[in-house]
Formats: sequence, C-alpha cells, structure tokens
Amino acid sequence: MSEFFNVTLDKDVVLDDNQTSQTTGWSSSKILDEIINHRAARFESLDDVNVANKKDRQVVVYSEDEKKFTTVDLQNIGDVAGLSIKQLTKMGVTGSASAPYEIDIPINTVDFKVPRVNVLQFQQGDQNVIKTLNSFSNSESSDFQPDDMIGFDNTVHLKTSYDYQMKDEGAIGSNNEEYSYEIDKSIFKSIEDIKENTEGVNEILTVTAIPPDRLLVASGDKDLSYVQNIDYFKLTGTGSNLSVVISVDGGTTWKTFNTDHWEDISLTVNDVKVKGIDIPNFNAVNSTYWNLLNTNKKIRFAYLLSMNSISDTESIDNLDLQYDGQGKWAQAKEDTYNVVYASNTLLQVFIKFSGDIKINY
Repeated sequence: MSEFFNVTLDKDVVLDDNQTSQTTGWSSSKILDEIINHRAARFESLDDVNVANKKDRQVVVYSEDEKKFTTVDLQNIGDVAGLSIKQLTKMGVTGSASAPYEIDIPINTVDFKVPRVNVLQFQQGDQNVIKTLNSFSNSESSDFQPDDMIGFDNTVHLKTSYDYQMKDEGAIGSNNEEYSYEIDKSIFKSIEDIKENTEGVNEILTVTAIPPDRLLVASGDKDLSYVQNIDYFKLTGTGSNLSVVISVDGGTTWKTFNTDHWEDISLTVNDVKVKGIDIPNFNAVNSTYWNLLNTNKKIRFAYLLSMNSISDTESIDNLDLQYDGQGKWAQAKEDTYNVVYASNTLLQVFIKFSGDIKINY
C-alpha cells in the first residue's frame, strides 16, 4: 500500500476478469486490455474531426467556422484561400426550376474563403452565317504579296495604265526641252498606247499596256477556328481567265479541285493557268469537299489574273464564306443555378436548366 494513505477492508477483495460488478475487481492485465480496446485509436472517430475526403499526401487543419479538424491536399493548400480554380464538366444535364439537377463536388476548405462558383452553359453556334473574307479594297492590299502590276479598288485586277516620270535631257533650241524615259517592253505582254502629259513641273509618260499573267498570293491565313461547318466559299468576279488555288498549311503546299477530289498543284503561273479552279467550278465545290480540306482550321488563296486584250474585264469583287459556327461556352445567368456549401467538404450546385455545363469552383 502507499505510504500516503491506508485502506482497511472488511473482507477480501475478489478479482474476476469475466464480469463487471460493484463487488469484484479486475486484474491489472484486464484493466490495461480494456484501456487499449476503448481508446480513440482512429483520428476520424473523434467528434471534432471531419476527414470524409481523406487521402494520401494531405495535412490536417482546424476550421474555426466548423469547429472541426479537416484535411487539405498538400498541393492544394492554396485552394482553401481561393488561390486556384478547378473545373468540372457535365454533359447532358437535365434540370428545371422545379426539379434542379444536383451536382455534389468534394472540396476542402477551412474557413469558406473560396473562389466564386461560375457555371458555363454550352450554346450551339450560329447557322448559315455569310461572312466576306475579302472585298479587295485598297486597305486589303497589304494582305497579299506586293505586286506593282495589280490594283485594289474594291475589286482586284491587273493594272493597264503605268506612269513614268521622264528625265530632262536639256534644251533644244530656244523654246524646246527634251525629255526621255527608257521603257522595258519585256515586262509587258503588249503595249497598246503611249502618251505624254504634264503634272506640275514633271513630264509624265503614260503607258497603256497588258501586263503578263500574274499570281495574287495571300500573305497570311484566314482563321477558321470559329467554323464548325463550311457551307460554301463564293467568288464574285468578272472574266473568263481567272483561276484559284488553295493552301491549308500556311502556303507550304497548294491544292486544286478536280471533279471530286483535291489535288496538289505547284504555285506557278503556268500550272495555275492550266490546272487551277475557275470561278464557276470554285463556286460549285460543295460543303463535303470543303470540310474534308478544312482539317487545320485555316486557309489561304492564290489567284491567277490574266488578260488577252486591253478591252478584257478581268477582276474579282468579293470572296464570301457561308458557315455554321462553332458552339461556345456562355456564362449562365445566376438565377438559373444555386450554390450551397453543405459543409467544409461538400459543395452542391443545383442546375435549373438542361444541357452541357462546366462548373468553375
């Protein structure tokens, strides 16, 4: 017995490890076993702990709002402070104002300082949209490789009038002056007329001529990332000598259309003149073939411009595209969904419409 107190029993103490009674006791071995069996051996069994979403590589933090301990991923500690955003995608949601579609999202937050929940709704793209890709105005000339023999004035065409400033060679007699300019006839297909006129103090030689056949080549691509389906491309122009070829790889290779398929073609005047697509056939290429070609979601065009006579009218007015637009993700109106933080480990979003959605949280 302890030296500090003294116990006097009126009868012997009976130890019985098989029962619990006011008249018997347990051995020290039994007492130790019961302590071990009844201790709180698992953290989650404590009343002030919520570790419903526990997993590997987490830390335990205390939530003052919940008055409980909870777990947070090591790599997502910033989430509890609203420093990062996650996204959940659901396809084919069916909901309404009277019967919302419920989405439960596991979260980990200590104090509910969380980013604003954002719901995006998928919308079908616009249908049968007609867009003018080129009107060939003067401002669009920079969209093509430069060529002094091609003019832009809301149509694109070969120039037939060329002005050259003549050189003053000196006086001839007392009342005459000699001017000259050497014309390189080889740069023209034919020269039809030459006239002299004065502009201020300058003497100008105006040459009317037919230039050689030219290629008008786009210097960049038309972005078609917004296009879901091409209905058609349409060229509006005048003349029978125009031809077109197409590139869908940034101008590395070029294509022409032959009856029912696309073929490779060299970007040379002779090849495009012989094998290029004339305007009627270009406008007749149907949707299927355009969409087979549009795998890279970009396109550029090159045009052959040619005149056989000074009276020929050969020009292109417009390049139009009719298409169905890509679908897009639009912000859902706030009255079409509800957000509830059921606990610091569960976010609930109630969707009051049907369709495909993305939830940023």
